[in-house]
Amino acid sequence: MRGAIPLSRAEIKSLLKVTKCQREKTLLTIGFSCAFRISAILSLTIGDVSTNGIVHNRITVAAKNQKTKTGHTVLLNSDAKKSIESLLEWLKAKGITDKSAPLFLSQKRTVSGALKAISRIQAHRIIKDLFAQIGLLGSSYSTHSMRKSVAKYIYDMTGGKIEKVAAILGHKSLNSTIAYLQFNNSDIDDALTAMEF
Repeated sequence: MRGAIPLSRAEIKSLLKVTKCQREKTLLTIGFSCAFRISAILSLTIGDVSTNGIVHNRITVAAKNQKTKTGHTVLLNSDAKKSIESLLEWLKAKGITDKSAPLFLSQKRTVSGALKAISRIQAHRIIKDLFAQIGLLGSSYSTHSMRKSVAKYIYDMTGGKIEKVAAILGHKSLNSTIAYLQFNNSDIDDALTAMEF
């Protein structure tokens, strides 16, 4: 989403603090640590993230669930792994252990009665509500803010290496990544001010 803006680490921490539901906390944790699009996150199943109850070190979103139609694998940091473990425990307590069950379970079922994941629209509502709880209002804050936050963080941590950001985002073109990153005008102003002759 073009207008979405990244969150600071302090805003992410505040967001996680107000999140009470484990499903929502895991949704945010994966979103802010893996850089997947929301539709890719919602496609995850129990089997995508764990084997016999043990959380994988890396997760892969299948090509069919990616906008680019290519599979994408990322490392799970310790926060993401802990959050997934807690969500799996919650699902297990509800009797849901089948590896094909959605990780982000909806209260609704399919017409045939099968389990289904929450929808993109429901995820958007959940996340907008959580953003509002910490004062982040408006169309600039959305599910895509999670992906953009990871992009900005990787950009900053790698000293501006665009190719590293492209890799985490799964972009094929560096031009897409350059257009994707938001460069703050104050950063440009600071750089110009520091450039003295």
